[in-house]
Amino acid sequence: GLRNAWCRIIYNLGTKRTDTMAEISSNGGDAGTALTAKIIKQIEYYFGDMNLMKDKFLKEKIQEDDGWLTIDTMLKFNRLKQITDNPKVICEALRKSTSGLLEVSEDNTKIRRSPAKPLPGDTKERRDEILLRSVYAKSFPLDSKLDDLQEFFEKYGALENVYMKRDFHKKTFKGSVFVIFVNKDDAEKFLKEEETKFKDSTLKVKCFKAEYFKTKAALKKGKGKKEKDEKKEKGTDEVKQETEEDVEERVKQQLTKNAVLHLKGISPDTPREEIKKFFLEHGDVGWVDFDRGVTEGYIRLREPNSAGTVLEKAKAANDGKIVINGAEVEVRVVEGDEELQYWKKMFKEIADKKKSGGGRDRRQGGRNQRGGRNQRGGWRNKGGPQGKRKHRRDDEDAGGSDGESRDREVKEEPPVKQIKT
Repeated sequence: GLRNAWCRIIYNLGTKRTDTMAEISSNGGDAGTALTAKIIKQIEYYFGDMNLMKDKFLKEKIQEDDGWLTIDTMLKFNRLKQITDNPKVICEALRKSTSGLLEVSEDNTKIRRSPAKPLPGDTKERRDEILLRSVYAKSFPLDSKLDDLQEFFEKYGALENVYMKRDFHKKTFKGSVFVIFVNKDDAEKFLKEEETKFKDSTLKVKCFKAEYFKTKAALKKGKGKKEKDEKKEKGTDEVKQETEEDVEERVKQQLTKNAVLHLKGISPDTPREEIKKFFLEHGDVGWVDFDRGVTEGYIRLREPNSAGTVLEKAKAANDGKIVINGAEVEVRVVEGDEELQYWKKMFKEIADKKKSGGGRDRRQGGRNQRGGRNQRGGWRNKGGPQGKRKHRRDDEDAGGSDGESRDREVKEEPPVKQIKT
């Protein structure tokens, strides 16, 4: 009986080891090598200089247990989990790394950055050195994937980081990237290539990152004004029409679709809080666009395509009627051209306010006006122009690798969408 028990233990251990190696091999040596390389690359990115210096979550975690992080913690990182969710496979792969960056615990439950490779200091000298091997490139297809971009740039040399620039509101790829090469010579090799093609797309812009920011700063200072003046001389009406078309296109891209309700028949003495309170029971209200004393107004919801559902719920909960402050109110979903014009007007008001330097009136609200600090609709109302903002670096100056840092979803109201007119 004792002999059989030991045989079962040995068999189970051997089976688990075999299962782990089977997943690494993935039915073939080449596939297994590819899986191992992906795991090493992904985790060494997390613990690499570029990411670890900025990743608040990891920096806090490594303080808790002499730098060690459990594999279970690492599997909260979505990109790693997409590669494999098997802790033993991860540890087996990391033991094959030749960089010496990481250590694996003896029981295969934890990993850490090697104490022999401490993080470099965040000094001006180091930032300047990184800038010398950082490039900007533009004209990639908008459906490009990070893995494809990394593979493309690795043809020129070893990479430290690839960052895909994204639209702030929609989070869609803008077709341009920042890339940090390990060696300056590789960055120069990429830039010196006469015609660079990614799949079927020819890159229209290639330059060092420092040059990109220098050019952008010059444009912000008004060096593009001459070209605008020349266009105005050719025909004011033509320029005006082009500008309106541009604004309308931006509105279409940035508006929250099917998220506005129109209210009619509101009692003149109804406070905005009462309207908001009524609809909050049925949906996520972002802003009540209403002046006390008038009988019509709008409700802006945070979620797209929610206006119809919210209206149905509100009617179903009140015998098919919308009664606010004792008055039966007509409510309908704002659609089509009316919806476009509503958002266009709202964005224009915000843009005009920005141009005039703010001011203390109705939307941005002074201390004693609607929307002000001490009045209803102020910064505590997270919808519309009072939307919650988070301190962040401009995406063009960020160094994090797009899609490779841990995807920790934080639901928040986006900042004000501003349209240039």
